[in-house]
Amino acid sequence: MGAYLSQPNTVKCSGDGVGAPRLPLPYGFSAMQGWRVSMEDAHNCIPELDSETAMFSVYDGHGGEEVALYCAKYLPDIIKDQKAYKEGKLQKALEDAFLAIDAKLTTEEVIKELAQIAGRPTEDEDEKEKVADEDDVDNEEAALLHEEATMTIEELLTRYGQNCHKGPPHSKSGASDKLPRVAKSKFFEDSEDESDEAEEEEEDSEECSEEEDGYSSEEAENEEDEDDTEEAEEDDEEEEEEMMVPGMEGKEEPGSDSGTTAVVALIRGKQLIVANAGDSRCVVSEAGKALDMSYDHKPEDEVELARIKNAGGKVTMDGRVNGGLNLSRAIGDHFYKRNKNLPPEEQMISALPDIKVLTLTDDHEFMVIACDGIWNVMSSQEVVDFIQSKISQRDENGELRLLSSIVEELLDQCLAPDTSGDGTGCDNMTCIIICFKPRNTAELQPESGKRKLEEVLSTEGAEENGNSDKKKKAKRD
Repeated sequence: MGAYLSQPNTVKCSGDGVGAPRLPLPYGFSAMQGWRVSMEDAHNCIPELDSETAMFSVYDGHGGEEVALYCAKYLPDIIKDQKAYKEGKLQKALEDAFLAIDAKLTTEEVIKELAQIAGRPTEDEDEKEKVADEDDVDNEEAALLHEEATMTIEELLTRYGQNCHKGPPHSKSGASDKLPRVAKSKFFEDSEDESDEAEEEEEDSEECSEEEDGYSSEEAENEEDEDDTEEAEEDDEEEEEEMMVPGMEGKEEPGSDSGTTAVVALIRGKQLIVANAGDSRCVVSEAGKALDMSYDHKPEDEVELARIKNAGGKVTMDGRVNGGLNLSRAIGDHFYKRNKNLPPEEQMISALPDIKVLTLTDDHEFMVIACDGIWNVMSSQEVVDFIQSKISQRDENGELRLLSSIVEELLDQCLAPDTSGDGTGCDNMTCIIICFKPRNTAELQPESGKRKLEEVLSTEGAEENGNSDKKKKAKRD
């Protein structure tokens, strides 16, 4: 079924937390594979990136899950390692961190790690397998030659389909017979090639004279059609070549033919700083009104299009860079970042994030971070309205609903009933809700027996970075 399953995978990896004592930020998340054949999203929920800062992020991978998972594992520490971060300059720290992790994806060590995450063989493994195959072929040929060296000419002729006593009249025995094109010994190949070439030349000359005697208008039309087809193919090839920038020959390796969006939110005191590269999104509810804290990077947008063209690229009619990616900023995708005359931030696909800053007030209720699997189905305001209508609901015990349960309901709402449409509702889905004010103690209470505790793959390593989730669960619909 192409890029889709015959039935959606609606298993949800979900969890809730209450934040750190000094920075109480109740949050809930959920992720679902949906109709896609694999899950390529990842995320971070880190209430204590340091004693004063919380970090929440979503990564929407494409071409594989490896770059998204790599970012979820390493980007938090890379942010903290930036000089600007230590100086308290969070905007600059986020910009530098995005470019730094993007650059690391081109190093041999990281490429090997990405290959392991993706389950791809490394170049070393490919070379070893190739050498082993060549050795096997050499050994087989040596054994065959040794065997044939001890055989009589009659035995050889019998093995390869010739009979020295049954040649056609006036011919040398078997010399002009065409041998089968399989299991052929090199003993015969050279002499046969010469005789075959002679026969082909003779046949060609005969066909030529026949065609000259009876050349029809129908044949002329066929030739013209063939010429038109060839010209069209040549035009297509030229167009493809025009899309390529010198030195941009692509490699089939992780980080070159795969990448990820990244939307990262840092909260320190009353400051919210959001960095975004790609088309995932962060939205704040301000007194019930949706406030976009990120900008979707699409190739056809004026600023993005100018950079793409300046880097030697083009945007096709369907909004794709050189006919490939349908977004203009991402971490990874180094196939599009090979113009040696330009710095990383000016490449066709750039990892440089846009930054937005907001001073939080009492009007700011919650924040939503999600991949485009959500935003392609619902607008920012529709998502805020959906959450607003459920965030004050209480369960049978009188406690406020877990935020993760609201996210799970949102994912189900966005899931398409089938794949017959334009792909809307058929993507992976990941979403986090973060409240800016304490709620109640519901997030700290044990879950009911209906839900099963399970480690969430996409947050592996997050606890090493200070993740204090009180529970993680997987729910099957």
